[in-house]
Amino acid sequence: MQDQPALCFDKVRHAGDIVAAVAALDAQTAEAALALIKVEYELLPTVSNPQAALAEDAPEVHAAGNLQTILHFSRGDIAVGFEQATHIVERTYVTSRQMHGFLETEGGYAQVEPDGMLSVFVGGQHGARDRLQLSRILAMPEDRIRVVTSPTGGAFGGKDELTVQPALALLAVKSGRPVRIQLSRAESVVGGVRRHPMTIRMRTGCDADGRLLAQDVDVLADAGAYASLGPGVLETALEHSAGPYVVENVTTRGRLVYTNNGLCGAFRGFGANQMTYAIECQIDTLAELCGLTPLEIRRRNLRQPGTPGYFGQVVAPSERLTEMLEAAAASPLWSAATEDDDPDEILGVGMALNYQGNGLGSVVPDPAGGRLRLTEIGMIEAAYGLDEMGQGLLTSIKAAVAAELGCHRDDVEPLIGDTKLAPDSGSTTASRGGYVVWQVARAAAERFVPDLLAAASGLLGRPAESLRLGAGGFSDVSSKGGDLLLSYRDLSRALAPNDLPEATVAFDFPKTAYTAGNARYIFSFGACLARVAVNRITGAVRVLDIHQHTAAGPIIDVAAYLGQMEGGAVQGLGFTLTENAIINDGRYLTTNLDTYMLPGIRDTAVSMSVFALEELDEGDKLGPRGAGELGIGAISPAIANAVANAIDFRPLTIPFSPEAVLEAMRDRK
Repeated sequence: MQDQPALCFDKVRHAGDIVAAVAALDAQTAEAALALIKVEYELLPTVSNPQAALAEDAPEVHAAGNLQTILHFSRGDIAVGFEQATHIVERTYVTSRQMHGFLETEGGYAQVEPDGMLSVFVGGQHGARDRLQLSRILAMPEDRIRVVTSPTGGAFGGKDELTVQPALALLAVKSGRPVRIQLSRAESVVGGVRRHPMTIRMRTGCDADGRLLAQDVDVLADAGAYASLGPGVLETALEHSAGPYVVENVTTRGRLVYTNNGLCGAFRGFGANQMTYAIECQIDTLAELCGLTPLEIRRRNLRQPGTPGYFGQVVAPSERLTEMLEAAAASPLWSAATEDDDPDEILGVGMALNYQGNGLGSVVPDPAGGRLRLTEIGMIEAAYGLDEMGQGLLTSIKAAVAAELGCHRDDVEPLIGDTKLAPDSGSTTASRGGYVVWQVARAAAERFVPDLLAAASGLLGRPAESLRLGAGGFSDVSSKGGDLLLSYRDLSRALAPNDLPEATVAFDFPKTAYTAGNARYIFSFGACLARVAVNRITGAVRVLDIHQHTAAGPIIDVAAYLGQMEGGAVQGLGFTLTENAIINDGRYLTTNLDTYMLPGIRDTAVSMSVFALEELDEGDKLGPRGAGELGIGAISPAIANAVANAIDFRPLTIPFSPEAVLEAMRDRK
């Protein structure tokens, strides 16, 4: 949605909008020059409340109005469903404006090369898309722009759109000199992207046996000043609005609203985790009304493998919801002591299920690709347009390529995040990177390995079928010891540069055929259990244990997988208990990390465990599922349900308010 100017020329819509950019020989001179720029502003009324922004007389953030996106979906007869319901729960859940909190703030450098090529080196998540947008801004052909986006010091979705790239490019082109910009943390706060705050009204009905009959969902999301990726976030939230459960009668409405509250966009979970918080709290509340355990009500309503997805779309095989529920049922946390040594704390255990769609969806173009090549120095180059953001991409590429080819990980040299040197692999987002890494290795190897063997065969004077790839080079297929007959280095030295084997592949991320809405085909699955301690005196919630059961197909690299699950859990814990970028009248009150409460090491769970189910259905050729977002999805509702188990109060607002928890305990004595 092209609604955001690179430099504001007629209207400023939020406090972080860019109106001028200065390049100088040092930072002090640049700051002094900025101070000399005088801008004459006509003050406009501020629109800071999404609900108020929809009023007929509300000031318009954009000329087309403040309602940026509205989405509807219905199935069955919602009125009949609620008429037949024995129990109906209606709650309103409110989620916060979470900050990504990456270590490396938005920044990079740009320069015009001697041949006129513009090179932009900046932390990002999709260099090819950045290049496309820069070409529009600069009126410059894409093939004259090189964007290098990797490695990136953390992103989580916060660098999935342009940040400093336009100012960098403009300054470099205007000055003809290399230009560097690195935002301070305070600048990053005021100008950066946040998670969309959502108000989710959810009405859910079931019969006396706990079977879900009807659900009505209304979502109001604060877009901030510009759309960014908000429409996609809203789509994803609504796709996950019933969770992994069967509900015959549903109706949903989602609205994305412009305000002057800064920028909101992509963030790990992409709307699904906010919605999972709501539906999983609803399920536990209905279980209490029906006299059922949290496990039993889920068992009665769980989607079965092979049945249509939420929109009625065909979904991929290897669904593992039942296995996740059974793993949760067997967890030792249920029988863990509910009394602690500390008399000031009350203990509770809760659970939540989640599933996470992978990829950009059925109606959004989602191309991918990559290349394998033998380099001049005898390395197997694995070129991807994906970005390393700390999630373990480099390790995963080495692992996937080595496993497919039979070589050693040290034989593989990843080349990533460079629009000049690597094919476009699509964005490093939407839990799609793992599949792309695996599929490129698999598809490219089908051509690359025979070419390598043929080249080695010609040099060694023996049949290609008698050779195999191994650590460091080629050996005889019948050799148990794997003694090398020819190294990769020696092969590359013997071949002319143009004869070095390589294979480039391009493909689309797997999609479902459903096009009436943006639906996912591939899903990963999880169950989370949390054990908490609620302080009787302060109302503070302390997380003692987090057990995550996950099913995302074969694991490419164990350390990278655990990093995603544990990192997602900590990020979800912060979202649930402490994090909120507070805005008043369009201006941040939390202006730095001294007032924004990211969880530190002592705030994380005392114990975290990850249990992975890797098996796929027979005949499933789709390989690893995405793990990047699975780890955050069920954290909030698991903690909320654990608090309810402890004190019979389920917080409806994220982050949980200690004051509200304390008041609830006083009311219930």
